Formats: sequence, structure tokens, C-alpha cells
Amino acid sequence: MLTSLCTAVLLALSSVPVTAASLTGLINTTEATGSSAVSASAVDQVQTANRIALADTVGGAQNLTEKSRTGIEEALKNYRELAEKEPETYLPNIAAGLNDLGILDSDENRIEEARKEFEEALKIYRQLAHKEPDIYLRYVAITLNNLGVFEGAGTRLEEALKICRQLASKEPATYLRYVALTLNNLGILDSGKNRMNKAREEYAESLKIYRDLAQQEPGTYLRYVPMILNNLGFLNSAQNRWGEARKEVSEALMIYRELAQKDPETYLSHVAMTLNNIAIFDEEQNQVSEAQKEYEEALKIYRELAEKEPETYLPHVAATLFNLGILDRAQNQPAQARKAFEEALNIYKSLPKQDPDQFAPLVERVKKLLKNFPK
Repeated sequence: MLTSLCTAVLLALSSVPVTAASLTGLINTTEATGSSAVSASAVDQVQTANRIALADTVGGAQNLTEKSRTGIEEALKNYRELAEKEPETYLPNIAAGLNDLGILDSDENRIEEARKEFEEALKIYRQLAHKEPDIYLRYVAITLNNLGVFEGAGTRLEEALKICRQLASKEPATYLRYVALTLNNLGILDSGKNRMNKAREEYAESLKIYRDLAQQEPGTYLRYVPMILNNLGFLNSAQNRWGEARKEVSEALMIYRELAQKDPETYLSHVAMTLNNIAIFDEEQNQVSEAQKEYEEALKIYRELAEKEPETYLPHVAATLFNLGILDRAQNQPAQARKAFEEALNIYKSLPKQDPDQFAPLVERVKKLLKNFPK
């Protein structure tokens, strides 16, 4: 059993050892075609979803924030009034606004509000797709995907995948990316429910599609290849297939390093996250010197990032310090382990004010570890 904390794209720390983290997608539906935009929230286990937004936006916000809420709500109110007279014109705007609000409410844990918004958006898109399937079937699939992620519902995702495959058979250049995203979401769901063989097939197909797309448009799609590789890596680690797991996560690291050379602001955190993951694998296989180097490089990157964005990256610093402490303790280096744990504890103590449910258990966990150390 892995005892270290594994980081995701953005970290959520739990009171139990974190053994894996994966990626899934919520999709904005404010337009049919557009650029891919990545945003993230966090997870604590492979069984829960780390949401990455692969956005389809024209005119709508690609990275929705709470500041967007007022504008969306005002627009939605206006569109509802206009739709009473011209439903064919304004119903699509209502559905798009509901979808955006659903994403916001989902991110802020407003469960019932998000569910109602997604459900109403889906109902509208089904109604529109009945009359104009060529235009609106894609939105049915997108909203089903969002609901599937939100509810952890395989039936929603399976229906979304069926629609995406149907659309991709006619327009692969446009819709294969949706097939890949939905397969990844299904892989996360199935791995969380211990359906490992099914998850492996879904991840593998998703990876193949993203590799093919990345060959044609690396600037758009290469970023998704290491995400799926990380998912496959942790699936294999859960089945003690360490050689395959390390190979996959090593390739993910290589790609993230390449991306970080061109765009360090976006991808350095991914480099650090993947270094931490590889270190966990190496620690499990008693490759201590390699794990030490990987943790230390990850820590160096997170410290640099935390200087600019402490609220975002201090939890990563603490998690990596925790991992180093675990490694040092196992190697009978109590002084170094104590130093790492004490610094992690000081960071964790400063974090419960932001999110007590998330970080307070870790304060207690590190305190208990320190009690067992000699003075």
C-alpha cells in the first residue's frame, strides 16, 4: 500500500493516503466549436473526479468564476422572457446559461442547484435536437457528460459516448475529441468502481485518439496525452503492474517537461505533480535514491510556484514535504523526517482557515506522526 500523498493537477488533501488521481471533464456549451481551455479543481482519490474543462465556447466565458455568475443569471433571466415569445431563437441561450451555472454550482458544491440546472439544460437540448439533430445532438452529449461526471452516473456517460461516436462517424475532425473525453470520464468512473479491465480499455482508446489528434495538432491536443498516461499509470499501479505504470508516468513527465519549456506558467505544476507520482512508484519499489531526487525536484518547483501563488501551491509544498518525511522515516533518518513533517505541519496549520474540512485532518495526522519521533 502506498503511504505517500499523490498530487493531482490541483491538490486536494484527504485524511487517508492518496494513492491516485485522475482527470475528467465538464464542458461549457456556450458555443458549438472553439478552442480548448483547461481549468481544474481537485480530488483526493482516483474514485473521485478531478474536473478538467475541455471548453466549447464562443462568446461565453471559457474559465467560469464566481464573478461570472451575476452576468449569467441576468442574461438567463432576459433569455427566459424573450423565449416566451420566440422559443426557437432563445431556448439555446437558456440551455447554455443553465449549463454554465451548473458548472459554477458544481465547483462550489451547490449540489441540488447544479443538478437542476444540468437537468433543465438537458431537457431543452433534447427538445431542440428532436427538431434539429445536426445542430443540437452535440449539446445533448455535452450535457449528458456533465451530468455523468457530476452524478458519477455511467448510464449518462454511456449515452453521451454513443452520441459522440455517432457524430464522430460523420465528422471525426470535430467530434473525436469528445469521444476521447467521454471515454476518459468512463475510465475514471469504472476504475473507481474496481472495474479495472473495462477502465483499461476506455483509457487505452482515449489515449489512442488523443495521440492521433496530437500528431495533427500538437498545440491543441498534446496536453491531454500525459493526462491519460497518468490515469493509466495509476490504474496499473493499483494492480501492482509497476513496470507499465512507471513507463506510462515517465512518458507523461517527458511530455510535461517539453510543454513546460514553451509554457512554464501552465505546465511546471504538471511537471512537479508527475515527479511526485513517479517518486511514489520508485519508493514502493525501494528505489530510494531515485524517489529522493524526484521528491526534491518536485518540492523545488512547488516552492517557486508558491512564492507567486501561495494559496494555490502551498498545499503542494506541504504534501511533498510529507512524502519526503515518510521516505526519510523509512530510511531511519529521523532528524530529516522530523524537519520535513514540522514544516508540513506549519503549512497545514495555516490552511484550515481556507478549508477546515479539507486540511484540519492533515494537521492531526502530522501531529500524530511527530509524537512518535524522538526529541
